[in-house]
Amino acid sequence: MSAQRMEGPSSPADDRLRAHDVTIGYDARVISTGLSVNIPDNEFTVIIGPNACGKSTLLRSLARMLVPTSGAVLLEGKTISSYP
Repeated sequence: MSAQRMEGPSSPADDRLRAHDVTIGYDARVISTGLSVNIPDNEFTVIIGPNACGKSTLLRSLARMLVPTSGAVLLEGKTISSYP
């Protein structure tokens, strides 16, 4: 999976949704380790990659459908699991 920023780098204040050093997977099967991604506010973000590289798994963890085994997903600076 590849993550690129087409514009210049954003500051953390511009990134409403962030994953920091997350390890994600299903049960004992690890899909991705040490993944960090910033989703900037007011921009389009595209996630591309070959089949079975972890795109949907990343989206599931960003949407609270999958809890990372390590690291943190942050929404507006707070861990996403702290929201009701």
